[in-house]
Amino acid sequence: MLIKVESAGERLDKYLLAYVNCTRSQLKHAKILLNGERVKSGTILRIGDVIDFEIADETCVAEPEDIPLDVVFEDEWLMVINKPRGMVVHPGAGIKSGTLLNGLLGRGVDLERAGIVHRLDKNTAGLMVVAKTADVQAKLSEMFEKHLVNRIYVGLVEGVMTGSGTIEKNIARDPNHRTLYKAVANGGRKAVTHFKVLKNFSKWTLVQFELETGRTHQIRVHCKAVGNPIVGDHEYNPNTSVKGLSGQMLESVELSFTHPKTGKTVVFKTKPTKEFTKTVDRIS
Repeated sequence: MLIKVESAGERLDKYLLAYVNCTRSQLKHAKILLNGERVKSGTILRIGDVIDFEIADETCVAEPEDIPLDVVFEDEWLMVINKPRGMVVHPGAGIKSGTLLNGLLGRGVDLERAGIVHRLDKNTAGLMVVAKTADVQAKLSEMFEKHLVNRIYVGLVEGVMTGSGTIEKNIARDPNHRTLYKAVANGGRKAVTHFKVLKNFSKWTLVQFELETGRTHQIRVHCKAVGNPIVGDHEYNPNTSVKGLSGQMLESVELSFTHPKTGKTVVFKTKPTKEFTKTVDRIS
């Protein structure tokens, strides 16, 4: 199976263990190629890298499933999906079914030739694009790498933020938590998030975020770093002030780019989920 890598800065072996449902032993004996070549397991991944792997154990292969997907747009080259909060993008870490990948396979998308170009966290809802052909996958990946894909999110954060601005803090994996990240003064990967306050409440702020870079957990890490963690983010804000939420109040609401085949600018928008709007109504 061919996998598209978006997690720049991660080790190859750690990426596979995190996002493919396999053990270390299985990976040790697997046939793994990076961009068509054999490399060391500790190789650092870059956006645009392609992993080709073959593992005999059937438990490592995602199975097609009949999963309802909210398809915002689809043509012969790509799809735009409105992913619900709680859906995992790839099988892995003990999750074998119910993922976006399973659902795409169930719709007949040929992920041997193409696939998921970028990811949303499990508990982040909203828009994401999926390539249906290998050449479109390559072009979209290049566009993400060159920051030519415009991604806008809305989020509800703790505390008061004002005006607009830019958060520019490098991000690296948290050495104390394998699946989490942190803002660092030295090292890490460059990460830039633009923000604009939409509305202030007594203890919270509704904010629009625009990604310049796309690091793993970027908005969540940046918000925590400036003292305004995302409401409902049980990993970066375990003491969230609003209880009873299924995940972080962060959603991808707009996605725009130049269509790799038609050359036209395409813009996709979605409204925040009912849980998001009800949470805002609850605190207002």
